[in-house]
Amino acid sequence: MTTQVKARGRPRQEADQPCSQQAILDTARRLFLKCPYNKVTTRMISREAGVDVALIGYYFENKAGLYKAVFDDIYSPFFAKLNQLEKASSNRNTIEELFMTIFYLDIEHPELLGIIYKTLVLNDGPRRSYIDKSILAYTDAFHIKIFSTLQRKGFIDPNLDVILLKDSFNALVMTPFFFYPLKIEDSSQQETIAYLESLYRQNIRLFLYGCAVNESIIGACELPHSGFKQDPKYLP
Repeated sequence: MTTQVKARGRPRQEADQPCSQQAILDTARRLFLKCPYNKVTTRMISREAGVDVALIGYYFENKAGLYKAVFDDIYSPFFAKLNQLEKASSNRNTIEELFMTIFYLDIEHPELLGIIYKTLVLNDGPRRSYIDKSILAYTDAFHIKIFSTLQRKGFIDPNLDVILLKDSFNALVMTPFFFYPLKIEDSSQQETIAYLESLYRQNIRLFLYGCAVNESIIGACELPHSGFKQDPKYLP
């Protein structure tokens, strides 16, 4: 995904700050993930990013355009990883890779699922249709395609409905991060990440026990723990 630049006069400050577009994105991401949409203003973003507020209009047109650009920026590497998985041969490890791809995205942005929930259910923010059609529709179609392929190859029980299986998968990958705000209150960042990774890996096994044709598939699927260290710029 790429950010569309509005064709109009470039603010004078931009010539002296070639990294201002990324500074705006980084600041907006932090504020949009932390605060309700209606509490974030373009002046607040420009002030904290240290740039002229006119640059937001130049690069993103308005606050709604910047909001969309933030999600584009977050999800672009995630979609690239899904495309890699789709091109690879689907096998019994694909389900684990799907789980852990989502885990790494959510670890980088632990507030992300909460934002998506508020946008879709509470209608907080202007991009409900964008998230629904551009993000969830894409991932849902991807999951259905992968599960259908695995079912045809004999890895998944043929009696299971792959559309319902997609929803079961979503429930198992989303639920752990609803615990994040509670765990982080009483635990360190690393302890919280370790807990969530353990819960993810247990959910992988629950999912495989529920859908795998052969129990040997479950025993064969043992990815090593990541030892993942969160990038400091994403720490609360």
